[in-house]
Amino acid sequence: MLMINNVLGNASPDVTWEDISSAHGVHLVGGKNLVAGDSILFTGATLVLESGDKLNITIPGSGSCHLDGLCTVSETFLPVG
Repeated sequence: MLMINNVLGNASPDVTWEDISSAHGVHLVGGKNLVAGDSILFTGATLVLESGDKLNITIPGSGSCHLDGLCTVSETFLPVG
């Protein structure tokens, strides 16, 4: 589950997954305008992160806004061999 909530102002958040094994990030959210009180909720999908991968939430441009991000994580050990 991934939830992005806009608390203050207008924002178009950019949510990317930085895959350490790849040279570029994968955009999960981009171009969606959120006014104060709006949120985005992703459920029912699984994203497998490996060691060194990151989820980034950024707000392009400047202005007065406040975004909160929340995600659930399950750690799984995969034995090698």
